[in-house]
Amino acid sequence: MFKLLSGQCGKDDAGLMDKVYRFRHDFFVDHLKWEACRKPDGREIDEFDTPHCYHVVGLDGGTVVSYSRLLPTTRPHLQTHLYPEILQGAPSPSGPHIYEWTRCAVAPAKRESSRGVDAVSGPSFTAVAEAAALLGLEGLLVQTHPILVSRLMSFGWEVDPLALPCSYDGSSILPIYARLTPDTIETHRQIFRLSGSVLEVDRVRIPSRTPIDLPHRRSA
Repeated sequence: MFKLLSGQCGKDDAGLMDKVYRFRHDFFVDHLKWEACRKPDGREIDEFDTPHCYHVVGLDGGTVVSYSRLLPTTRPHLQTHLYPEILQGAPSPSGPHIYEWTRCAVAPAKRESSRGVDAVSGPSFTAVAEAAALLGLEGLLVQTHPILVSRLMSFGWEVDPLALPCSYDGSSILPIYARLTPDTIETHRQIFRLSGSVLEVDRVRIPSRTPIDLPHRRSA
């Protein structure tokens, strides 16, 4: 199950958000070794976790197993306020219909199985696409490894590189703008053999913009 929470509504579910921040700390600090983000309380929170962001949370029972955060580009966000140098002087798309996709993570244990099949990553990508459609977004800014760009394109996104790949903190990174198309969500569902929507909207205040039509959840 995947939940979409706004930063505003998320404060009303303190228990779930505590799990989210601890999951982020386990993944980004303990697993990926982002030592600059280490916190004494084991909760990874930064200045971008405001009431204006959205959280896409993957749950297995009561355990957080995947996560993504969407930040409005009309406010401070990572690409322009944390590491603008990756744009190498190029302009970055922004506006009320463009958000930034950050903190994408899947629990390492869920990426392994006896059959070698990752049953979480695909649906988690689908949940982000559904969230973007529900929020009426045109596309998402993403900072990612260049090798993942072709994967996004195969999932039905139209991708525009914003600058040349560069090295950041020892890793190759490419800033891109990934646009939704009318076929993006259905392409996700076909590739990952999903019978319908994976996203559950939980007390989210949808902005006053027209959402892309999203089919109701269907039973498998």
